[in-house]
Amino acid sequence: MEQLNVSVFFSVTAFILLAVVLGKAIILKKANTLLSQQLTETSNSLEATKRNLATLREKQQKLNEFQNNLNDAELSTKIHKSRGAGTDRPRTTPERYSYIHSLASKGLSSDEIASVLTISTHEARQLVTLARIAQGN
Repeated sequence: MEQLNVSVFFSVTAFILLAVVLGKAIILKKANTLLSQQLTETSNSLEATKRNLATLREKQQKLNEFQNNLNDAELSTKIHKSRGAGTDRPRTTPERYSYIHSLASKGLSSDEIASVLTISTHEARQLVTLARIAQGN
């Protein structure tokens, strides 16, 4: 009889232990499902935020480009006005260019002109070419 009581005790204990384990498994399954739903919602929210950020960056870039173009237009207008302010007087060639033209017409090379004026050879070549173009040669 005592052996039967020990058997029943172990059976009941095993049954109770099985019920506790099954209950815990059900609770964990529900928690896992809830966490999975929260992860999906967070991922969707993150994607929407990324799209919004990309849209805002594009708008900011367009705004920056517009502002730069506006600044360039204002600068061009100021330059044009400052050039237009003296249209009553005849245009004269800047002294430097006249000097370069006279040196070039005397037969000095670009290298020699560059050393006389302490400018780069490349700049001297460009200025001599411009002087010739202005002269019509």
